[in-house]
Amino acid sequence: MSVIKEPKASHREFELERLILFSDAVFAIAITLLIIEIKLPAFPARYSSQDYWELLKPTAMEFFVFTASFVFIGNFWIRHLNLCRFLQHYDNGLIHRNLFFLFFIVCFPFSTSALLKTNAHFMLPFFIYLCNLAGCLAALFWISYYVFQRNPDLAAPGHQTEKELLYQRCKYGFLTMATGFTCIVLIYFWYPENAAYQRASYFAIPLLAVFNHFRLKIKKRNTLRLVHKMSSSQ
Repeated sequence: MSVIKEPKASHREFELERLILFSDAVFAIAITLLIIEIKLPAFPARYSSQDYWELLKPTAMEFFVFTASFVFIGNFWIRHLNLCRFLQHYDNGLIHRNLFFLFFIVCFPFSTSALLKTNAHFMLPFFIYLCNLAGCLAALFWISYYVFQRNPDLAAPGHQTEKELLYQRCKYGFLTMATGFTCIVLIYFWYPENAAYQRASYFAIPLLAVFNHFRLKIKKRNTLRLVHKMSSSQ
């Protein structure tokens, strides 16, 4: 009868490093693929300089969408990095949740290119892009919940305040996107012909983001105050 031996600590550390390096490679490839499709248009031999803007307008829009997606992916990488900073072990549950998160990162080049096809009569690409953002935030929250709440042994001991604040940041980010996206979809469903209401619904996500940002700052201040009070009493 064969017995599977528990890998040594050095091997476990190497395997965890492979998980993180694989994630970094996926981020790097996804963020690079964003720029590949952006190309300058062909300029005619005789073209008025006043008409250059009309010729460059589609490229400028593509670059704006690329910049937004670059910022989003960069922000997700920072959050993922901060989360991995606390890891000391891994299991199959963490691997599967991390792959689920990377799936939505890989989808960014597709949803970014689709976003450029959005217009007043075809909003599906815009909803696909929002679903991509919501999926990333949901997966990050799922990972943080799994590591910090369900299986705290996966994380290094100590730093409870930092862990709690990182978990709350992931939770509020997911709730902000999920609530805002739901509001936008409901407005389009209830008022399919009212363009003013539809445009106003776009402000739901940034307003909720600002609200939850200050809510998180208050929670952080109260948490740090409580930690300081407990340490001073000891």
